[in-house]
This record gives sequence, C-alpha cells and structure tokens, in this order.
Amino acid sequence: MKTRFGKKPLIVGCIGSAALLRRCAKKIPADCDLVEVRLDLTGLCGGAWLELCGAIQRQGMPVLLTIRDAREGGEWRGREAERLALYLAGLKKVSAVDVEISAHALGILAQEAHRRGIAVIGSFHDFHGTPELARLRTVEIRGRAMGADVVKIATMIHSSGDLARLFAWPESAKGPICALGMGGRGGISRIALPCAGSCLAYGSLGKSTAPGQWTCRALAKEMARWEVRKR
Repeated sequence: MKTRFGKKPLIVGCIGSAALLRRCAKKIPADCDLVEVRLDLTGLCGGAWLELCGAIQRQGMPVLLTIRDAREGGEWRGREAERLALYLAGLKKVSAVDVEISAHALGILAQEAHRRGIAVIGSFHDFHGTPELARLRTVEIRGRAMGADVVKIATMIHSSGDLARLFAWPESAKGPICALGMGGRGGISRIALPCAGSCLAYGSLGKSTAPGQWTCRALAKEMARWEVRKR
C-alpha cells in the first residue's frame, strides 16, 4: 500500500498505547488518513505488534512506524542496532517509517525502505524553542541527503517570533515537508501549517503523544472548514 505525500495534507492518527493499537487492529479509526504506530510507546505487545500493524493495513489504513529515540522526546532507550532491526522487520507490514535525521540508521533504513517502495520521513525535534530559519534549512538539506521523502520539523513555540520562523520555512522547502509547533502557544500551527504547505497533520486518537496536539476529530473538522481536506 503506497502512501503519497503531496500538497494536500493528510491527517495522521497517533497510536501511543498497546490497548489502542489492539483496538485499531480490530476497527480502523475515523478522521485520519493513516495511523502512526509509536512502537516506543506501545511496546511490542507480546511479540504481536507486527501482526497488529498488518491487520490495520489489511483494512485499507496505511501504517507509519515510529520508534522515537529518547533524545528527541520518545521512550526508546535501547541499543540503536535493536531499533534498526525492529524498523527493518516492520518494512514487511507498514507503508511508511519515521526516523530522526540525527540518527545514523536513517540512511540505512531509507535505502531498504525505498527498495520496497515504502516512504521515509526524516524528523527533527527541538523541545526548547525554534531555531533560526537557516538552521531549519540545514536540517532539511541533511534529511533529504540521507534519503527522507518528507522532512518533518517539530519545534517548541514560546513566542510570536518562534511561530514566524516556523511559518517561514515551507516557502523555501525543496520537497514535501511536515512542520508543526509544540506547546500551548504552538496549537494554532497544528491547523494553520497544513493550510500553508505542511503535508501532514498529527492528531491524537487517545492520549496525546506530543504537547499541543489536537484530536484527529478536531483537525478533520477544521481542515474541512478551511477546505484543505474533505471530511
């Protein structure tokens, strides 16, 4: 199942618990175009995680596999070789993967994913603030050089200046991007940036997996209101 990332934004429903993963495997959720399985949060579900991802895919819902490293806000604290092995195993059952641009594993995984026709998201997270535009552009260049089809940048928003820098990035981007602001003041970016060039909007299906995250239902309603996505 191929996932295409273009100008029209897609809503990503975030799965952050084993119970929610099992529920979605039985019945796919509404108000999203694909689901992100945060394996660092769900755990391996007694070894059943791969089959659960496959069950979601068989119902026509693409799965994005993410195993977020603790250094960028996730819960993965194991060895990098073990994480890469999980990602490689997941390529049998998912439509896309997300790896940090700072991770050496991105280049290795991107090569194998592309061989199988699977999309790659290279991500960057800054939980302290929003870097200058030049820094954001450098991150994008590095991500694309390592094989990312989509470059995702998520930054903490403390001020209007942070928001302005994040909003300036899509205009100069050289390919598909995902930009989003975190924190209470970044909430507006969750709907505004998909209207301004970000190809992905992340929403919660249960408990929020990031600060300032909207629910998928709220995102779908607002994006329909702004006529950037039909509900």
